[in-house]
Amino acid sequence: MVIALPVVLTVLFLAVQAGTWFHARSIALASAQSGARTSAMLNSSLEAGLSSARSFAADVGGTTLTGVTVTGDRTATSTTVTVTGHSVRLVPFMDVTVSQSATLPVERYTR
Repeated sequence: MVIALPVVLTVLFLAVQAGTWFHARSIALASAQSGARTSAMLNSSLEAGLSSARSFAADVGGTTLTGVTVTGDRTATSTTVTVTGHSVRLVPFMDVTVSQSATLPVERYTR
């Protein structure tokens, strides 16, 4: 029992840590997609997309996704938004960083 209980608790904490990492990853991806959609709209800008991604991450992320940084790039044909943050840490000494990006074509008039 002395050997089995710490092993079982460690496996349990690692499983819960994996679940929180996956949830934080999903929030980061949804934030990046929201920012890319906003930035890709006709007559929109990269700043609008970055603001949308930050707002989404703050509203939905709560304590699950913290330390969020949003970066991006927009050219004449495509826009990319990247959201990076940290997931909740349940296992000591384990830094869980999450980074997701989304790329979409920019809406524009063509001939």
